[in-house]
Amino acid sequence: MIFKLKILTVFFLGLFAGTPGLFGQEKDDNVVDRSTRRAEQRQSWKLQYRMQPDETLRWSVEQIASTDTSMAGFNEKTSLRTRSVIVWDILSVDTKGNITVQDQLESAVEWQKIGDADPVSYDSTKDENVPDLYQATAEKVGKPISTTTINPSGQIIQQENHIRRAEFGMGKFTLPLPEEAISLGGQWNTPEELQARRGDGTLKVIKTRMLYTLRKVEDGIATVSFRREVLTPVEDPKVKSQIQQKMNQGALFFDLAAGRITKKVVQWDEKVQGFEGDDSYLHYIGKYTMELLEDPQATGQTEVGQALQPLNTKSGNRASSFIRPRNGKPVIRK
Repeated sequence: MIFKLKILTVFFLGLFAGTPGLFGQEKDDNVVDRSTRRAEQRQSWKLQYRMQPDETLRWSVEQIASTDTSMAGFNEKTSLRTRSVIVWDILSVDTKGNITVQDQLESAVEWQKIGDADPVSYDSTKDENVPDLYQATAEKVGKPISTTTINPSGQIIQQENHIRRAEFGMGKFTLPLPEEAISLGGQWNTPEELQARRGDGTLKVIKTRMLYTLRKVEDGIATVSFRREVLTPVEDPKVKSQIQQKMNQGALFFDLAAGRITKKVVQWDEKVQGFEGDDSYLHYIGKYTMELLEDPQATGQTEVGQALQPLNTKSGNRASSFIRPRNGKPVIRK
């Protein structure tokens, strides 16, 4: 019996020793995977804007938003949708790589509905009669908005606004880029102060920052996620309601060789309770998409939801494929 056990033991040891693929190959594959990941983490990329004099860039811009307001037993919902084309004319590029851009609104199609009232719309490409709501938009079409000079890192050196520029948390004229090369998972931020009135009428200054993270580089396209972080504690609901449209997150795709953003997506989903009495409620949701036209790499290099995931996580959390209002019905899809 002992002799048979020894034979079986030798047989099984010989079997495993003769089939390294069962253990040795798997170990080797893990080592290769870890080495590859370490190499990717050590690799870094320099993100810089690059333009050519007399070059023209055209951007398709779409914004969808919905505001649900309840106050003193009254409820009102406002929805809007806009589609426009923004043109960048590159006026000059100096020896330091500083770029002077003149941007203008080429066309706009807008729609808005407030409560039970009939919707109001305007199409600059065909409507001769302009609704009062869109007079300001009509006056901007075909006219320069600003002349701006930026350095290769996207910092504004000089800017002359020809028409008042409204900002609703979509970001500044350009994305600020890190001055040094950055590796996967690397972060940079830009500080910004917001102002709002408290319930007692006094002014509150709120320190915030936009935090940027390099998530992925594939086929020459860098995926960068961003989100606003509030550094000053904010408890007053009235203050929160005033900064809702600045509380955003999103993702963008940067063409490393061409030196420009090919797509940017910004999302909002903010709720405030008690901004005007205990029963008051305000819910703002929105999505803003800016995409470079006439560029084969401008469309969906990666899902925005994937870009918003934390790095190296197995939780599976990601931005939803649509933004839900309070009643749970999808309003905005990707």
